Amino acid sequence: MEARTPRSASRSTTCSVPGLVLGFSKLCKITKVCAAPDFADTKTEFGDYCGGYDQSLVLTRLFEEIRSLKSAYIKLQKAHIPYNPPKIAFADEIITSELDSVSALQSLCSWNGSVGSLINDRWSLVQELEAETRKKDSDILLLRRELDGLKSENSRLNKQIKSKPSVNKRGKDYSTVLKQLTTPSAILELFKVASTSVHEFAELFFSLMPSSDHCSNSAEEQSSFKRYSLEAYLSRTMLAHGGAEDDDEVDAARFDRIMRCCDPLDALMEHSNSSFARFCRSKYLAAVSPEMESAMFRNLDARAFVSRGGHPRTWFYRAFATTARSAWAMQVAVAARRRCSGHGNVRVFYARRGSTYREEYMESVVGAASASAAGIGVAFTVTPGMKVGETMVPCRVFLHYRRDQQDAITDLSDLKFR
Repeated sequence: MEARTPRSASRSTTCSVPGLVLGFSKLCKITKVCAAPDFADTKTEFGDYCGGYDQSLVLTRLFEEIRSLKSAYIKLQKAHIPYNPPKIAFADEIITSELDSVSALQSLCSWNGSVGSLINDRWSLVQELEAETRKKDSDILLLRRELDGLKSENSRLNKQIKSKPSVNKRGKDYSTVLKQLTTPSAILELFKVASTSVHEFAELFFSLMPSSDHCSNSAEEQSSFKRYSLEAYLSRTMLAHGGAEDDDEVDAARFDRIMRCCDPLDALMEHSNSSFARFCRSKYLAAVSPEMESAMFRNLDARAFVSRGGHPRTWFYRAFATTARSAWAMQVAVAARRRCSGHGNVRVFYARRGSTYREEYMESVVGAASASAAGIGVAFTVTPGMKVGETMVPCRVFLHYRRDQQDAITDLSDLKFR
């Protein structure tokens, strides 16, 4: 067998196999998006033949050799895993043979340069497109960094806005919002709103409670007694001090945003760690006992959810949150007045059971005609009264026939909002 020239000597001037395969692979890819050369035009430019051979046949033969070269190179890679010297030697001989065939085709057309010129043109186009792609990638990267910088700056500004005293659109400091609520008329107006809200929630609450069969003089009187008893219970629970915070941590801007929300549940979701959220949770657990919730809904799911710190998005809890927000706003205003004036100056009072009805301190829930009848006294206070300075809102009372002539008003000055 004739000795073969060493590979290092015979291909010292040619490119490596990976480089050649990569070059022709890029050439094949670029021809998919570029117009294929017309052999009629090529014959005019470079002549009809390459070394006496038809140019179309030469190109077809060239691409066949390239495919064979790729296949041989894949076999050479597979022979390394696992390592098999005989297979490596065999694949090496195939690659050498294919390279010789490619070199022969190159020599065949080297005098005219048609194939070489076509490859160079296509390769130049590939490089231009790659350069343009790299430039666009660089622009995208710069724009992405700029976008990240803008997001970071926006986040910093939002934190800065929340940490500083907020100012409304007309330039008025939010601190004046609470100061305006410390006037006697404003506090009493908030108290009326809270009392009305408790009354409406009590009506809803009573409609959900199952009816019982207690004996009484009449069904209507018994129903009225139960309804106002429930309202009295809710008034004492919701309007009594002990849930709203009265320290300096009450943020005026947050107070304004909470009160402006149309849906109180949205305010609870947005300000989940606020004093309003804590007030709402504590008052729900106090106002709606497990027995009441079980009687209304046959389960304690809402109570369990609130106990874990959540706020269920149910229609009943939305109604309760509406009432709780009005009561919370009233207590925040009272706390703000105490800080501004330096003393409480706000008193809540109840009518003692059995006391005579007095119009200057009381308002009957059953009408003035019934209140003026002889022998009528106070059964219990439905809604407490409030006195701020010299201005007062009378308490609402439920009347009945009294057994004695005790006549007193209990002025619970120790029940100041602290």
